[in-house]
Amino acid sequence: MKEVVIAIDVDGTLIRNGAEGYAEGGEPIPNENIRSMLIALSGFKNTKIIVWSGGGEIYARMIARRIGLGRYVDEYHGKSLTGKDDKGHPIFDPGFKPDIAIDDIQSCELGLLNLIVREK
Repeated sequence: MKEVVIAIDVDGTLIRNGAEGYAEGGEPIPNENIRSMLIALSGFKNTKIIVWSGGGEIYARMIARRIGLGRYVDEYHGKSLTGKDDKGHPIFDPGFKPDIAIDDIQSCELGLLNLIVREK
């Protein structure tokens, strides 16, 4: 049975972007559609769920736990921001390519298959 590695971004994907991503008191506001999808995908026998962020592994771990996803996530990673392209889009090099990458930045092709969220 082939394992399917699914990496889900934090900012703009699991939670809202920027200042609007946090409720009063500093709690992150989850994107419930993506949060529910992550939980559903974690129930498959052949999935490995990764939460990653350009903010680093520790940030990804903290946010996932604060929005109640700790038990559904197999690994946490940073995406290793290496710079920006000539159009100002971020360039990431996480060191591996998941089967499916779910992100809010359409200019990134981090996975073999890239799903870009519509809502933030």
